Amino acid sequence: MATIALMFSGLGLFFIGVRGLSANLVPLVGRRARAAFARALRGNVSAALSGTLAGMITQSSTAVSWIVVSFVRGNVLTDGPALLAPSWSNVGTSLLPLIVAVDTSTAAGLVIGVVGFMTYFRLARGDRMRNVLEAALGAGLLLFGMHLVSVAVGPMREALLGHPWWEQAVENPWLLALIGAGFSVAAQSSSVAAALAVAAVGGGLLDFSTALPLIAGANAAGVINNAVLIPGETRPGRVVFALQVVQKGAGSLLLVALALVLAWRPDLAAALFDPGQGDVGAALALIFLGAQIGGALISALLEPPTRRIVARLLPMNAVETLSQPAFLLREALGDTEAALDLSMREVARLSGRLPQMIEHVREEGDPAAPSAAVLRAAGATLTETTRAYLASLLDAPLARDQVAVALLLDDAANNAGALHEALADYAQEAAHVRAVPTAQRLNEALHLLLSAVADHADSLGAEEPELVLALLGHRDRLMEDLRQRLSSQSELTAEEQNALFRMTVLFERIVWLARRLVNGLTQVQRAQRAA
Repeated sequence: MATIALMFSGLGLFFIGVRGLSANLVPLVGRRARAAFARALRGNVSAALSGTLAGMITQSSTAVSWIVVSFVRGNVLTDGPALLAPSWSNVGTSLLPLIVAVDTSTAAGLVIGVVGFMTYFRLARGDRMRNVLEAALGAGLLLFGMHLVSVAVGPMREALLGHPWWEQAVENPWLLALIGAGFSVAAQSSSVAAALAVAAVGGGLLDFSTALPLIAGANAAGVINNAVLIPGETRPGRVVFALQVVQKGAGSLLLVALALVLAWRPDLAAALFDPGQGDVGAALALIFLGAQIGGALISALLEPPTRRIVARLLPMNAVETLSQPAFLLREALGDTEAALDLSMREVARLSGRLPQMIEHVREEGDPAAPSAAVLRAAGATLTETTRAYLASLLDAPLARDQVAVALLLDDAANNAGALHEALADYAQEAAHVRAVPTAQRLNEALHLLLSAVADHADSLGAEEPELVLALLGHRDRLMEDLRQRLSSQSELTAEEQNALFRMTVLFERIVWLARRLVNGLTQVQRAQRAA
C-alpha cells in the first residue's frame, strides 16, 4: 500500500508540475514575444522552429493550436505555413521524456527549496517574478514527481515479477499499446504518457521491447485526441487538428515499423538497446522524439492533400461563412490609419446585421434571413476576430490618439457582440408568443430601433447620432408599465406572461447596449476626423 501511495503521489506531483510549468511560462512570454511569434510563422522553416519552441514553453500542442487559430481568425496570419506550427509543437513537447530520462532529483530539490524560501520570506516582487517562481516550482515538482515514481518502481517491480497476469501483459504488445493509449487519453498528452514509460524503464519495471509498444499506443492516441476536436472548429482549426492527426498517425507508424523490425531481429534489439551499454530510458526518449520529427515532416509533405480532404468532407456552413471578416487585412497592420479604418468598417458590418436577428419572429419578416442562432454564433466569432485584430494592432507603437481610437473600436465591437447575444435570447422568447399582439408590437418597435442603429453604423458613425440616441431613449418606465398591464391580462397563459416579461427585460438591455454602440461609433468618427 505504501508503494502505491508513493507512486500516486509521484504522479500527482508530476501532473501538477506539468500544469504549473506551462501555465506560468505563457504569461512570461508577453505580448511582444507573441507578436514576434506571429511574425515568425510566415515561413516553413521559421514556423517549424517557432512551433517547436512554443511546444517546449507551453507543453501543450493544443494550446499552440488555439494560439495559431486565433491569429488566423484575426487575420494576423494567413492560413499558410502557420498552420503547420502546432504539428511541430509536438516535437517541443516530446523533449519532456528526454528530461525525465536524466536523474535531476538533486536539482529539483534545490529548486523547490529556493522557491519555498523566496515564497515564505516574500522575496518575489511583481507578477513577472511570481510567474518565474511558480514556473520554476512547476519544473521542480515535475522532476521530483518522476523521481518518486522511479523510487516506487523498484518495490513494485519486485512485487509484480512472477505474477502470471503481469507476465502475460508484458508479452502482449497490443495490451501494452492499449495501456499507453489510455494514459495518453487520460492525460490529454502523449508526451506525458511517454515520460511515464521512460520512468518505468529507468526503474526496471519495463524493458525496451515492452516500453516501445506502450509509447506507440500513447502516440497513436494523439490521433484520437486531435480528431475529436476537428468537427467543432472553423476551417483553419480543422486544418490545424487534421494536420496533427496526420503527424501523430505518421509518427505512430514509424514506431510500429521500428517495433516490427526489432521483433523480427531480436539480436539487433539486444545489440542496440542493451542496458549494460547505455541508458535505455534515454534511448527510448530519443526514439519518441524522432517519431515526432518524422511525423511533422510527413505532415508538412501531406499538407495540400490534407487541406483538400478537410474541405471536401467538412465544407463551410452558414456560421463559418458569416464569420469570415470582409475588411480585416493582415497586410494593413503595417499602416495604422488604414487598419483602424478597416476595423471600423468591420464593426459597422457586424452592427448592420442587428435588424436581421428578429426577422423570423416578425409578422412580415424575411423568412430567407439567417436564423438568430446562426447570426449569434457568427457574431461571436466575428467579434472575437475583430478584437484579436485590434489587439495585434495595439502591439505596435501607436500615437496616443490612435490608441484611443483602437480602444473605442474594441469597446464598440464588444457591444455589437453583446447585442447579438441579447437579441438571440430575445428572439428565442419571442418565438413562443408570436401570436400575441403585444409581442408583435414589441418586435416592430425593436426592429425600427435596430434599423436606425444599422443605418448609423453604415454611415460609420457620421449620420445624425443625436436623432438615433433620441430614438434610443430609456424605456425603463415604459417597460415597467407594460409588465404591470401584462400581469392583469387573464387571457394570457403563465408561459406567455413569462416570455413577455423576459422580452421586456431584454428589450431594455438591448436599448442600453445600442446606445453604447452608437456613442462608441460616434466617438470613433469624431476622433478620426480630429486626427
